[in-house]
Amino acid sequence: MPKSRKKATSRAELESELKKLRHRQALLDATEQIADIGHCEWDYERDRLISCSPGYARIFNMSLAEVLDSQSSWEKVLDQIHPEDRELFTNSYKSQQQTGSHEIEYRFIRNDGQLRHVREAGILHLDERGKAGEAFGLIQDITERKVYEQNLENREALAQQAETITDIGHFIFDLVNGGYDYISPGFARIHGVSVDKYMNMVNSREDDMRDVHADDYTHLAEVYQRQRTQGIDVNVEYRIRRADGELRWIGEQSTTLRNDGGMVSKSIGVVQDITQQRNTERNLREARDFLEATVMDRTQELADTIIRLEEEIDERQKVTSELNFLANHDALTGLPSLRLCKDRLDRSLAEARRNQQKSAVMFLDLDGFKEINDTYGHEFGDLVLKVTAVRIKAEIRDTDTVARIGGDEFVIILSRVPELEIVERIASSLIRQISQAIRIVKYEVSVSASIGIALYPDHGSTSEDLIRTADKAMYLVKNSGKNNFQFYLRSE
Repeated sequence: MPKSRKKATSRAELESELKKLRHRQALLDATEQIADIGHCEWDYERDRLISCSPGYARIFNMSLAEVLDSQSSWEKVLDQIHPEDRELFTNSYKSQQQTGSHEIEYRFIRNDGQLRHVREAGILHLDERGKAGEAFGLIQDITERKVYEQNLENREALAQQAETITDIGHFIFDLVNGGYDYISPGFARIHGVSVDKYMNMVNSREDDMRDVHADDYTHLAEVYQRQRTQGIDVNVEYRIRRADGELRWIGEQSTTLRNDGGMVSKSIGVVQDITQQRNTERNLREARDFLEATVMDRTQELADTIIRLEEEIDERQKVTSELNFLANHDALTGLPSLRLCKDRLDRSLAEARRNQQKSAVMFLDLDGFKEINDTYGHEFGDLVLKVTAVRIKAEIRDTDTVARIGGDEFVIILSRVPELEIVERIASSLIRQISQAIRIVKYEVSVSASIGIALYPDHGSTSEDLIRTADKAMYLVKNSGKNNFQFYLRSE
């Protein structure tokens, strides 16, 4: 009996250990899937991949057997690496053999033709002879991060260009602790200093107001105090004395943000150098006073001058209107910008909540547009975007909104949706019309559209939720063949 009990205990221990190993493997697989990472082993002596995890194979869009076969030699591996990164990739592995480790970011071409960005880190184990033996590597798909970083760079460049053209700047001010969380280059340029210098010298509202003209200081201080204590929005004009001694007029508009507890926390806003406008207004007032003083002697001349002044005022109003339009619309297509799109979507959702109606958000991305840009150039691509924008507007209702949010991406807001068939019909019409051939000068090109759709309240209750879920649904369409539409599924 004692021997039998000992044998049973040993078996139970083995089963327990096996269960723990399976649990750890399941956790590892889940971790790799969530983080989009994988690991592998490379044998330098046999010059081939000898093992890899499911996450590694998934990054390469292959099964375990397929990826082991496709990387069974160094030459096969290099065939998958983007030509521009092959030398960098080779040198990194050579460095690993010398230093025992390496870390690199590179691009490879998947078996489905997709270009993916990955980050790889590896360590090398030497054999008993001190030669390169097996290397353990960890790889992560960072394609989405790279695309996001590129989009941020593009948007930052556009924002800086817009700031330069309109002589404006942006800021985020901490109303609790004082000091700026962020100022744009345009903001610093208006104050006549660099971004770093201004950030370093301002640690409180008092520091921020050191350059304010004495005649404007008290009023501006009262406005800022009310913003901090009452949470009011700010719309004020005042003068500053810049570091070079020049006196400038500033127009400031800002919105107060509150934290989760409802307390005033931040101020986010825009400043604009309005010196020229104020000088123009002053000159207009002085000219008008002079004309009124001499009206009896120069009636006809006064009338002509007034007409010219009114034309100047109209022109100024037109310029102001155009600036407001540019601030809220895409310069290329004239469509609403992302900021205006979110504002209209918020209003659509508020109406839908009041009337217990549905709203829909479509995230539309053009298929094949990059190839057109690369082949015919960006100016030709801009013409294609204009034609596509016109086609999209023609297919939606007067109550709906289409916005270009960057590159070849569009967001469409469908308000007051009584039934899903309307959404499906509009999506089908958009795909059909967008895919029609486009003839520009002597060239004829075609694009198609991948559309992801999110519904309120089924898929989200805020504009950010709906745009994000529609974007996810669009990527599923991209990955399943493109030129189609799909509603967001909560299981995604």
